[in-house]
Amino acid sequence: MLSVRIVTTDHYMAPPLRSLDVCHSDFRNSQVKKVPVFRLFGATPAGQKTCMHIHGVFPYLYIPFNRTQPWDLYIHQFASSLDKAVNIALGSEHSNTQHVYKIALVSGIPMYGFHEKEQQFLKIYLYNPNLIRRVADLLQSGAVMNNVFQPHESHIPYPLQLFIDYNLYGMNMIHVAAVKFRQWSEDGEKFADNGDVQSSRLRKSSSVSSTSPANDNLDNTNPNHHWLKTWDKDSVPRPILED
Repeated sequence: MLSVRIVTTDHYMAPPLRSLDVCHSDFRNSQVKKVPVFRLFGATPAGQKTCMHIHGVFPYLYIPFNRTQPWDLYIHQFASSLDKAVNIALGSEHSNTQHVYKIALVSGIPMYGFHEKEQQFLKIYLYNPNLIRRVADLLQSGAVMNNVFQPHESHIPYPLQLFIDYNLYGMNMIHVAAVKFRQWSEDGEKFADNGDVQSSRLRKSSSVSSTSPANDNLDNTNPNHHWLKTWDKDSVPRPILED
C-alpha cells in the first residue's frame, strides 16, 4: 500500500505501457495509440516527495439513448460518426484518428427536468480529456449522426471527474494498492525519469462508487498500512519495479 497526500495534479497523453495500460480497444478492434495519464504531486506520510502517474482512467460524458434502434449496432455507427466530426473540427477531415475509446449502455436519472424513473444513457469514453468540451459542442450542434444530443456531465473537468469517482479530495490522502516504481537512477539518489518517484495504476475499491474501467486496487479506507514507510532502492521489491 502506498499513501500520498494530494497537493497538485495535471495530466498528459502518452503511448500505452503494456504493464499498466489498455493497449487494444476491443470495442474499436484496434490498437490504442495514446492514453490519458493523470499525474499527482504530493508527499507520503513520512514526508517523501512523490510524483504519481495514474493509468487506466478515461474521461467520459453521457447522452440520452432512445430504444428505437439496436444499441450494439448503433454505438459503433455513433463512434465512427463522432470520430469523423472531431477530425473535421480539428481540420483533418481525411484523418482516420479514433477519439472514442468505448461506449457503454448505462441507466440513471437525467439531471435536466423532473424524472421519476431512470432512463438509459450512452456513456462515451474518450482518449483525450482535452476534447470533452469540443465533443459536447459537436453533439449539441447536430454534427454527429445528423442529430442533436444533450450531453450530460461534460462540464465536469477530468481531474474533478476522477476525484468524484474515487472519493478523493485535495490535500487528503490517496491510498494505492497496485503500484509500480520507476527504476532507480545510476547516482542512487533518486528514481529515474526526471526525479519521478513512482508510477502507479489507479484501481477501484469495492468500497468506492466508481464507473471507471479500472479494477479493484484503490483502498481509501485503510490508511494505517505501512503509514510511515520510506521508499528507497533497498526497500522497493523487485517485482514492483517498472521495466
